[in-house]
Amino acid sequence: MKVTLRQSGGVALGTKIREAQEDTNLLPADEAARLKSLVEQSGILEAEGGRAPRARDAFSFEIIIEADDGSVHRKVFDQTTLPENADPLIEYLTERSQLRDVR
Repeated sequence: MKVTLRQSGGVALGTKIREAQEDTNLLPADEAARLKSLVEQSGILEAEGGRAPRARDAFSFEIIIEADDGSVHRKVFDQTTLPENADPLIEYLTERSQLRDVR
């Protein structure tokens, strides 16, 4: 499973994007199991996704999950629409992310 997070927007990031990509095939077994568990518990795969019209200055999260069966799930949320159970997954990926300029 590959999990990609792209976080943008908000006053704090300005013109930068925070990006992380983790591949469970490249992680130690315990970390791979942890990431898979975080994805399952997050509710991301079942969530509708979307952004609230009034959340223009909120962070935006694009999450792409490439499952082991080859299916790809791409969801976009903002801070107000992100499933509450997704916070641990976002924190895990944010800790492993890098900033890059979008200019």
